[in-house]
Amino acid sequence: MAKQDYIPNPDAGLVAWHDNFNTQVAALAATFGLVAADTAAVAATNTDLHAKFNTSQAAKATAQAKNTEKSAAFAAGISSSRALAKRIKTHPAYTAAFGQQLGIIGPEDTTDLTQAKPTHKLLAVTPGSVTIGFNKSVSSGVRLLSKRGAETAFTFLAIDTESPYIDTRANLVVGVPESRQYQAQYLIGDEPVGNLSNALNVTVPG
Repeated sequence: MAKQDYIPNPDAGLVAWHDNFNTQVAALAATFGLVAADTAAVAATNTDLHAKFNTSQAAKATAQAKNTEKSAAFAAGISSSRALAKRIKTHPAYTAAFGQQLGIIGPEDTTDLTQAKPTHKLLAVTPGSVTIGFNKSVSSGVRLLSKRGAETAFTFLAIDTESPYIDTRANLVVGVPESRQYQAQYLIGDEPVGNLSNALNVTVPG
């Protein structure tokens, strides 16, 4: 049987491995005819590994802290800006021209759901369960259709307003894997709109 690489991963594992390597090389130098230059080189490498690893860990911790600070500052900035923009928009002097000048009017949404079709993806890792992730775009949700086993036509499965939907129907034959296909269509309110998505197939474990 083939051996795995003796150099471990990730970084902390490598440093710990090299600590032992450094100690054992020094202890066994005479056994393997190693000279002082050999053991000194390993020791120097070990010192450098520790220094660089510690610097990297400190930088990572600093970056994480700074990212947390940035996220908090962005959230606070967005919240206060929205609150002030809301006050400005309710002022008698407010006009659309001022809104454009202040940059507090969003761009027009040109999404045409009447010509669109959803995208979705499937995941089945346990018997009788399929996770259906979908992109609802600007719609109210999606209408899901399915067929499975020997079925020849798609039939209504469910309406969902938030991705993902989990199909928890038991397999037609318990213990036997089965093929399932799914399609989706956008909804505006309760009404289907646009085109049916491409049909995707997944095999559900038995």
